[in-house]
Amino acid sequence: MLQRVYIQILDNPMDDIVFAEERINDSVTNKILAEELQKEMSHFYPFVVSVEYVDLFMDDEEAFPEIRELLRHGAINTPVVLINGIPKIHGGIPYSVIRKEVEHLLSSGPVH
Repeated sequence: MLQRVYIQILDNPMDDIVFAEERINDSVTNKILAEELQKEMSHFYPFVVSVEYVDLFMDDEEAFPEIRELLRHGAINTPVVLINGIPKIHGGIPYSVIRKEVEHLLSSGPVH
């Protein structure tokens, strides 16, 4: 069976909204970056890689409890990038790093 890669971008657009109004623009940018990443992945890896943007503020508050706990303690920053359910990157959406990770997973061969 062909290896599939599922990328989730976990973000909290309401994070620090009281402290800095420009933070709202950052969160919108993260959503746009996630959409652009989906387009890029669909171009290079059609039907193999999917990207999902998850708004931690609006979505199920019970989802991703470990990630939420790390965020509460300041151990990591949003956005958090999960690849196949495993946290890989936090604090940004670096296309080149994500693409290398995807290439590594896909080159590891099919899933048995």
